[in-house]
Amino acid sequence: MQQSCLKLTRSEQHFLTCLAEGSDKNDSKIAKEMGLNRSSISRIRKKLLEEGVLTGRYPPLDLEKMGVCFYHVIVFQWNAYADKKLTQKMEKDFTSTPHTIYFAEGSNPGSKYIANMAFLTFEEYNDFLAEFKEKYGKYISGLESFFIQPKRILKEGYGDLAKLLIGGV
Repeated sequence: MQQSCLKLTRSEQHFLTCLAEGSDKNDSKIAKEMGLNRSSISRIRKKLLEEGVLTGRYPPLDLEKMGVCFYHVIVFQWNAYADKKLTQKMEKDFTSTPHTIYFAEGSNPGSKYIANMAFLTFEEYNDFLAEFKEKYGKYISGLESFFIQPKRILKEGYGDLAKLLIGGV
């Protein structure tokens, strides 16, 4: 499915590049960096929010400062694509929990799902995994589950991808 891309002005591209370089940058800092006034930056931000380019979220987050002890990654093969209701239920279970940061599926029935999740305690992690296996264990294969301490996450965020998409301004 081909999706139409928004044509961005040079200033909008530069704004996104500045934003991608650091989530701690507010509009005043970006305005100074770009040599524009704050009202121009506000207009750019408003347009990009309305167009859906910005979502209002500002990753990356310092997970440890937020109390997250474990960053969990789960990869699995879903073997029940034919059962659309069950597939939708499983997907909703993942996407509706506040633990899920990222959840994606491949483009065909033979591909895998991947979820990135954050938990405050190891017990929450174990409880989630046990519940998932109990509900869906017979419909999955190739389950790989591991966790990472937040201080061991060497890179998080989408800054490089954003720069690539907007032409590396």
